[in-house]
Amino acid sequence: MGITEYTRLSKGQRRLVSILLGGYLVLLLNSLLLLLFESSTAGLYMTMVLLHIGLGFLIVLPVTAFLVLHVRAMPRKENPSAAWVGIGTALSLVVLLATGTALAVWGAAASGHWVLVTHIVTAVTSILFFILHVSLKYGAKYHFLEWGHTWRQGAGEFTRHPLSITVLTGVLLSVTIAAFPMLGSTSAVYVEGESEADLMLSQAVLAHDGFLDPEDLGRAESCGQAGCHPDVYAQWEESVHHFSSFNNPWYRKSIEVLVERKGNEPAAWCASCHDPQVLYTGGMVADKPIDMDHWTAKEGLTCLSCHAIEGLQDVKGNGRYVISKPDEYPFARAEDGVGKWLHTKLIKTKPEAHRAAMLKPVHKTDEFCGSCHKVGLPPEVNHYKWKRGQNQYDSWHASGVSGNTVRSFYLPPKPVACASCHMPLVPSDDMGNDGGYIRSHRFAAANTAVPFLNGHADQQAAVIQALQDSIVTVDLFMVTVNGVAYGPEDDMPLMRTGDKVELSAVVRNRKVGHRFPAGTNDSNEIWLQLLARDEAGNPVLSSGTTDALGRVDSTAHFFGAVLVDQAGNEINKRNAQDWMARVYANVINPGTARTVHYNFTVPRGTSIASLEMALQHRKFKWYFNEYSFRGRLVAGQPDSLKKVEVELREHELGPGDAPDIPITTMATVQRTAGTPYTAKRPLWERWNDYGIGLLLEGDTKTSILAFEKVAQLEGNPVEGFINQARVLLEEGQIDRARDVLKEAEGVKPGYLKTAYFEGQVHKANADYNDALAVWERVADAYPGDRVLLLDIARIHYLNGDYERMLPWLDRVLEIDPEHVGALYNRMLAVGALGMDDELEEARRLYLYHKDNEDELTITATYKKQHPMANREAQSIHIHELKRYFA
Repeated sequence: MGITEYTRLSKGQRRLVSILLGGYLVLLLNSLLLLLFESSTAGLYMTMVLLHIGLGFLIVLPVTAFLVLHVRAMPRKENPSAAWVGIGTALSLVVLLATGTALAVWGAAASGHWVLVTHIVTAVTSILFFILHVSLKYGAKYHFLEWGHTWRQGAGEFTRHPLSITVLTGVLLSVTIAAFPMLGSTSAVYVEGESEADLMLSQAVLAHDGFLDPEDLGRAESCGQAGCHPDVYAQWEESVHHFSSFNNPWYRKSIEVLVERKGNEPAAWCASCHDPQVLYTGGMVADKPIDMDHWTAKEGLTCLSCHAIEGLQDVKGNGRYVISKPDEYPFARAEDGVGKWLHTKLIKTKPEAHRAAMLKPVHKTDEFCGSCHKVGLPPEVNHYKWKRGQNQYDSWHASGVSGNTVRSFYLPPKPVACASCHMPLVPSDDMGNDGGYIRSHRFAAANTAVPFLNGHADQQAAVIQALQDSIVTVDLFMVTVNGVAYGPEDDMPLMRTGDKVELSAVVRNRKVGHRFPAGTNDSNEIWLQLLARDEAGNPVLSSGTTDALGRVDSTAHFFGAVLVDQAGNEINKRNAQDWMARVYANVINPGTARTVHYNFTVPRGTSIASLEMALQHRKFKWYFNEYSFRGRLVAGQPDSLKKVEVELREHELGPGDAPDIPITTMATVQRTAGTPYTAKRPLWERWNDYGIGLLLEGDTKTSILAFEKVAQLEGNPVEGFINQARVLLEEGQIDRARDVLKEAEGVKPGYLKTAYFEGQVHKANADYNDALAVWERVADAYPGDRVLLLDIARIHYLNGDYERMLPWLDRVLEIDPEHVGALYNRMLAVGALGMDDELEEARRLYLYHKDNEDELTITATYKKQHPMANREAQSIHIHELKRYFA
């Protein structure tokens, strides 16, 4: 019998089924590539998805035509088994094409997971049914295409067969389309070193040659289009991340001051975190002025400024990340038309690759935040020496909040990450929402000036809420009248003319996961305002009020820092590049407290019936705010005063106006004569905070009394005993410390915080092996406690076991490569081991990062000229209230 005798397909149907089978084979190949390249770049993967959709739509019409013709022509009653299987094949194909269409039109997320599963299942069942259908055919089974017959007639005839043409064309098309994104793909370079582009003093690395195109990191509005991330975009658009660059007048002024004296190179050191759109597109080079009015200078930190980052070089901060051209879907830059439509459809059809490209593992780490929120000023910037600048990351990591530190005064129930506070969950139906929630992209923290200036009420409200959410509390804890103390449990008496009054307030950092205040503490302004009122409610005495111009009373208690340059002048223009010495830095670490002391004598003819305290916050100090809008050089100064090392020229405030930026009251408290003084916080905790504040200011005698009170109160007596041990160890009373730690162990057996201080007792008694046994057990539970790790290293040093000392130091330096204590001890260890080659490098690193003790001499002149700043620099000092004048 001939082949054709058993072939019921017409010549036209044979051609059509050849094309269909060829297209199906190409689709199967494409599906295999989708499986293999699922972890590849989004551009490559989604190009294959686009090809899959295109091939799928191309095959719809031929399949429909063939099924209609085939069903009409075939005598179904002659071979009912083949007929029924054929119907199954047809139904599988129909469902396959229908689910594929649904996925392409509505996307995988909108269509539902079952649609995708059905699409995959019917792709398999269509093949199985087809093979079974042909196998049930009478006579010769698989020769109906005559594909093998044409091969025997020669390669030319074979390649002209419709099946060959379809397969070869489809494969060639697939390879060609896939090649385009592969040609443009980049891979991150996780190495130290400079970028191929001239980024001057920037610490970032571009993962490819040359600068980026301005469009590479731009187009944030496209992320916020309807149906994608409109809520995220709206939040970001008002955030300070958006206004991080020259669209922020305060930042712009500080860079103008920097560039005018020191050139563009130090500005590039700031730019990787503030001006990526300017820096990475070649807008910040040494030989031409920075165009601060260019559109790229108004972009700030765009979506892709963060989401195009591939990884970090290390944990040194200063923008030491690796960034590349964004991994985009096809037609990502189309602004309208078919390209825009296709791009949107592709994302919704297969969002997984987009999610993987935009949300890499590094983005989910706290170290990612630390890449910009940790700063060290190098000599190339300040023309002096390395200085540790603002550093939210390490103060968080070294605290109990992070879960890394056993010694913290307060240990939270579970660790808290950066995003928990600064990117809280908010309701949204944006694509990618998780159960109706997304992470807020307002990054609300403490900057009320920028949203106020821009008129962004929602951002302003979010920042104020963040500031007022009980993150810091104040407590008018102890009032002493004529030598009689009234604690938090006692009613305060009415104070009359001539009464001598002393007041101790407690300010506690409750929810800030890093030091408070944080950020640029040379320009932030946080202070305590205290009002003493008479029985009619009229203010009689005050501290920390503002004058008609908005300047804060200089006698107030301030939180923040005062820095000076090499000439002893205050760093008051956000000119951190000139910083040499610190006059003071009044900050409160996470989970700690500070005590602030006042005294006054009740004036003649008055009485004091109530005391009111408020913690006030203003984003910028009065002078810096005014200078940013109307500051200028005093005219007629010689050029010889212009130096890169130090600013010797005089500045003044010229004509014009500066915005009256808001003051936010973060916390308030009032204590009234004859009225019970209560607070929501437990009494033991308030006494504990009081003791912590006294201990940190050096008043060990009074602090131990407070901690003894904690141990007697209901609530958490173990902390009272442990904190007594802290004080006793500070005073060198080792035996007493051991005794109270035994009481702590009896109250809460196995508590690792107790064990840590037991190790301190063993060390003080030179029982080094006992100390090691205890501390190594604690280190198993707290492997990131850098102080504990350094303690263990020091024990090995004291034992003369320098080789065992080094691994512990390396663990500290892995956490913080610039940890001065670890660098110093590593220098000692390699020196003791005779490792001369490493000793030279270890000595260099230590000397590079250590403080210069001679800096303090620079502050003497400033302190003499500014007695209030000198008072703030003392660990224990007293503020005197003065008569109130409206």
